Amino acid sequence: MEGRNRSGATCWETPVTHTTDVLIVGAGPVGLSAAAELGRHGADCRLVDRLPARLPYAKAVGIQPRTLELWDRMGLARTVVEQATPIRGQLLYVNGEETVRIELTLPPEVPYGFAALPQYEVERIVEEYANGLGTVVERGTELLSFAQDEDGVTARLRTAAGAEEEVRVRYLLGCDGAHSTVRKGLGLDFAGGAFAEEYMLGDVVADWDLPEGYGIRSVHRDADGATDDLLVCIPLPGPGRYRMSMTVPPELSARGTADADGVAHGPLGGRLPELPDLQTVVDRLGPRAATLSQLRWSSVFRISHRIVDRYADGRVFVAGDAAHIHPPTGAQGMNTGIQDACNLAWKLALVLRGGAGPALLASYDAERRPVGEEVVGRTVRHAVHGMEADPDDPATVLLREAQLLVGYRDGPLATTPHGPPTAPQPGDRAPDCAGLTTPLAAYPLRLLDVLRDRPGHVVLLYAADPTDLIKAVLVPGWDVLVIREEAGTPVPLVPEYLDAAGEFARLYRPDGPTGFVVRPDGHLAARFPLTDTETALADYREALG
Repeated sequence: MEGRNRSGATCWETPVTHTTDVLIVGAGPVGLSAAAELGRHGADCRLVDRLPARLPYAKAVGIQPRTLELWDRMGLARTVVEQATPIRGQLLYVNGEETVRIELTLPPEVPYGFAALPQYEVERIVEEYANGLGTVVERGTELLSFAQDEDGVTARLRTAAGAEEEVRVRYLLGCDGAHSTVRKGLGLDFAGGAFAEEYMLGDVVADWDLPEGYGIRSVHRDADGATDDLLVCIPLPGPGRYRMSMTVPPELSARGTADADGVAHGPLGGRLPELPDLQTVVDRLGPRAATLSQLRWSSVFRISHRIVDRYADGRVFVAGDAAHIHPPTGAQGMNTGIQDACNLAWKLALVLRGGAGPALLASYDAERRPVGEEVVGRTVRHAVHGMEADPDDPATVLLREAQLLVGYRDGPLATTPHGPPTAPQPGDRAPDCAGLTTPLAAYPLRLLDVLRDRPGHVVLLYAADPTDLIKAVLVPGWDVLVIREEAGTPVPLVPEYLDAAGEFARLYRPDGPTGFVVRPDGHLAARFPLTDTETALADYREALG
């Protein structure tokens, strides 16, 4: 017998054959990141993907500094950095002449730069990490439908062997891309539209003598100044290797084969571009003469810009391309989705282990949907007018592209501000800083070094002698660290670091003895004078529910 829930999805009265805390649908970078974070926090999850194997396409290649910070806390950043290639800047050519050279130089306290690594390599790295935590991707397993009630979600799966299986889980997370089954099952509005243009992608080697590590954007403009031809080249690991995108010629158009669900986004069917097709465009638009070789893969694709009306409905959530799609300008999509996953995962894990009430999960939509709206709007503007047309000063544009300005000051978890308004406040990214020392280490540490492998909340106490306040911040599951301006009497059993370079004080701007709570996703949860420690922590714990 079957019934229907409020979303219209079907449920069956058949025996449940498997249970877990969270069912994640989609094993791309977003779903894998969610599984990795849930596993790191001790939550059980099951990760399924309808494809039989990982796709060998560099659909996304750019990795933002903010994503590397999140991976650092997980202990993944070193693996990525060893295999990625740095992106040092961008060269803009108009009608064959270099007009703009953008250097991607960030403030010295930012620990990572911009990088490029093909999406399939990102997936491999994060999947291996998730495997180490006990989550294995169930490939060839498709979500058919689901139904939810107040106590959980019942999902119907078809496995790689063709058998149908019903599972009962506490939460369902859709990371299943632009054509998401989860989003459709919830009946979410996915408002937006599609660009009329089609493009072709190719992963190739070019033998030109352009500087390594620079992206290339070469356009042709007509007499009226309108762009009528385009070539974009993003460096990939390997000598002379690029992912190139360009306007598709009429003979390769796949418009008639696209998107039964009306969402025109991603690779299309039809004849795949071959090396001569790409070479023709490089001959026409390349800033230098170049011979292309070693075509690894190619595709024709279209771009849409859409965002859901809400990121959650009851016990079901969407993240990544299932929630927002937009132009690839600035490499924002994959990174935004990974941050969706990290934002939600720690909250789910905290609720699952009873450390917060279910009301905490409403903060996922409240915090992440505004970010998605901003990214969709900005990438559309940049795709139409170019990043160089952004009205903000270049330093701000760069920090925003690096996703270092993402914050939740207006979100439901942000507690009362304290100290200078220009200092990091609740909801802001917790800045990294260098020069922390201990009596035993013969080398200085960064704050990220100190936070690494600490999956929960971390309380930082900046004071000369916080001994009397330690008991007030001993929260189960939270680490407590002392950061001193100058050496003092050690606090028993609490790790201490000396702000030897004064960088913590410069970046955090403590107003006298000050406490900070860093969330599991690297944002500040609270900032407070140490005299108000108990009140401030009570306020934040109340916000957690």
